[in-house]
Amino acid sequence: MIAALQDRLARNPLVSTPERCVATLLLLVFVLKLVAVSIYVPAARSIFDLGFSIDAYVKSLHAGKGFVGCEDFGCHRSSRMPAVPYFLYWMTSLTLSYKIAAYLKVVLLSVLTYLAARLFAREIRLTSPAALAFGALIVAFLTFSPNLIKHMSALHYEEGYLIEVVAITLMLVLTLLLRGPARFHAGIAAAAVLAAAISYLIKSSQVLVLFSVALVVIWLALAAGRRNAAAALLALALVAPAGWTAHNVATSGRISFMSSYDGENLFRGWNANTLKLYPRCGLDVLFTGIYRCDGETLDLPREVSRFGYPDEWAWNDAYKARAIEWILANPGPALKTFGVKAATVLAWPRLVPYVLEDEDTMTERKRGRIEELAGSLWLITGRIIEFIGLGLALLLLLRGDGRARAVAGASLFIAACYAAPYIVGFGVERHFSVFVMMCAFSTLALVSERQRLAGAQAGTETRARFAIRG
Repeated sequence: MIAALQDRLARNPLVSTPERCVATLLLLVFVLKLVAVSIYVPAARSIFDLGFSIDAYVKSLHAGKGFVGCEDFGCHRSSRMPAVPYFLYWMTSLTLSYKIAAYLKVVLLSVLTYLAARLFAREIRLTSPAALAFGALIVAFLTFSPNLIKHMSALHYEEGYLIEVVAITLMLVLTLLLRGPARFHAGIAAAAVLAAAISYLIKSSQVLVLFSVALVVIWLALAAGRRNAAAALLALALVAPAGWTAHNVATSGRISFMSSYDGENLFRGWNANTLKLYPRCGLDVLFTGIYRCDGETLDLPREVSRFGYPDEWAWNDAYKARAIEWILANPGPALKTFGVKAATVLAWPRLVPYVLEDEDTMTERKRGRIEELAGSLWLITGRIIEFIGLGLALLLLLRGDGRARAVAGASLFIAACYAAPYIVGFGVERHFSVFVMMCAFSTLALVSERQRLAGAQAGTETRARFAIRG
């Protein structure tokens, strides 16, 4: 039956080649993203009314005041990474409509994703019926993703951009690994580092992804004997963190390649109330007072957040110090908190049943049954693919050749570098959905490598049988 399906697909002009298959699938994803924008993005909303403290930076850039976000608590210059505010500022020259800007972002990122996916698809080899069926499952999982598509429609938080930028980064790195040092391509390597740098400029937690991607592509360049390319890639990887560090030094005298929001985020993940909320509910409620979590009313101490501190780095340092102090004073609860956060990021299989509906009144609503079911089914499927990929990676590390080990080792390394900040801080569904997506892409590459090795082994056995007969 699968062989007959293979034959029908080979004769279908929409999917007869890897390039056409990618174009068809991404066109479908593109349409789904447009539908998501139409459903989830309010038509009356402005780029200057985004929330997440991003709109304050966009307003200042638009007014010619530079990269600064001024709100009730004062002005900050480093609480948000620059990529999203500058992108939205650039959008203001075209439109002030949130909805139109969201449509334009969908078009831009879809084109860039298509270019990366074409390269990746050319290196994937799925020949056996079982591998083809599993590969089709992974592709369907990535295409029909209610969680990812909803987030990709958003402008006002980082994952609205990060999902596709991380996907582009990983596909380019996997393409290089599947090609191997003998077919190393400096242009693809530079594009991978550039995409990883953009992900870091979107969100500071991606600095480890930038580090891991740079390390992998530089290693590939050196293995290919391309020392000049390796040096150029290293320089390219350092531009973004060096530039952001220079910005922080110039604006506040602080030598840091991170954002000033990181201290508060660390505190959210390490305090006496973390496990009262997490992972059932968002940890933002620590800063809002009395709140209902998962249908239960909780009386929480209201944190002051940025109010009352002389500057943004004092705010960052104070919350970071409180987090570290709690960890050191409570090693048992801290270890339990770490375990819960690790299990949530790496294995949590469902959407939380309640979501914040109104940030002013801090009321929540229960998810619709279809929304919760579809999102949870997607996550469950993704976790299964994730653990199959983990098994394949370990198998290839033990029994693969040099190229297979490189694909497996790099996949695990990059995934770990993505997950680590969310385990140290905290990760919610929009964070670990990206992790699940990364595991799916890596698993597709690992299946392809397993197929290559199986084919090579079969060819060796066939040649051996002919040699014996001869």
